[in-house]
Amino acid sequence: MMSAEIYWLTWNVVLTAAMVIPYAVYRIKKLGGLWQVFLTPLPGDSPFDDEWAHRAYRAHMNAFEGIALFAPVAIAVHITGSGNEATAIAAATYFWARLIYAPLYYLKVPVLKTAIWFVGLGATLYLAYELLT
Repeated sequence: MMSAEIYWLTWNVVLTAAMVIPYAVYRIKKLGGLWQVFLTPLPGDSPFDDEWAHRAYRAHMNAFEGIALFAPVAIAVHITGSGNEATAIAAATYFWARLIYAPLYYLKVPVLKTAIWFVGLGATLYLAYELLT
């Protein structure tokens, strides 16, 4: 049986993987086709001339940074059998926060984006708290 923490971790992996799509499509179009992506870019090539594409890239990198903190505690909760209703809610909260965060980052919504980021961090820290108590 899969724990809620592993279930939501799996969805976070899927979300993080899918976040490459917007800027990858941009990059393919910019370079003139899929084959060009595999060639070495020309000197001076700027990967993201459009600000939104650079923000999409940064949101994706931020997702990696966040999952690097979330994944170990979610796995530890599962392995130790520390999971409960509150940890399940925290794991789900992390996923939904990350899902909301990405478009806010793309659209350059500063205050709300940061608040949602802290919701995700709080969910991660709650899992750590449950492990330590």
